[in-house]
Amino acid sequence: MLSNTQAIYERLIRGGFLAADSTKADIKRLFKDVEDNFEEYSEFFQQIGFRLESGNGYYYFSTINDSKVDIERRLENFCKWIDYLDFFKTFDSTFSVGYQFSKAQIENEIDVNADLKDKARRLFSQQKTFPEKVEKLISEMETMGFAEQIEEETATYKVTSAYRYAEDLVNLLTIHNEDEIPE
Repeated sequence: MLSNTQAIYERLIRGGFLAADSTKADIKRLFKDVEDNFEEYSEFFQQIGFRLESGNGYYYFSTINDSKVDIERRLENFCKWIDYLDFFKTFDSTFSVGYQFSKAQIENEIDVNADLKDKARRLFSQQKTFPEKVEKLISEMETMGFAEQIEEETATYKVTSAYRYAEDLVNLLTIHNEDEIPE
């Protein structure tokens, strides 16, 4: 029996992920349930218009019938995540799955790295200060399931395996562009 259907749906419908290496017990439990019952969940969600997809250590939804609006929204999100990944790779070129970071580390690096400061300025026009921008960026990472707080006192976070989804998308673009030969 699919006992976690509603919780899985509520997590994935917002564009979130279920990551294998989550530190949160409820996410781990949902991941394990999907892993153990993937075919059943996949068939169920397909009936309501969603494709349950699996990546390397994560699960997510994709829609079966994409409208023009859905495609445009996805492209906007993709562009946003390119900027985020660029920011994090500028922060630290080793930023990837398993990486641990704190708000303070990012804010300190913005203070001393002109490239990172410039990239931070272009993020989140509603947030005016760098600490507000860092807070918003980390919040976006948490909402998607790409990072989780592992230490509240020091505001330390860990990048989850779901982050591979964004990395893989950008790598597809990079590989495609490297194949093109300028004339």
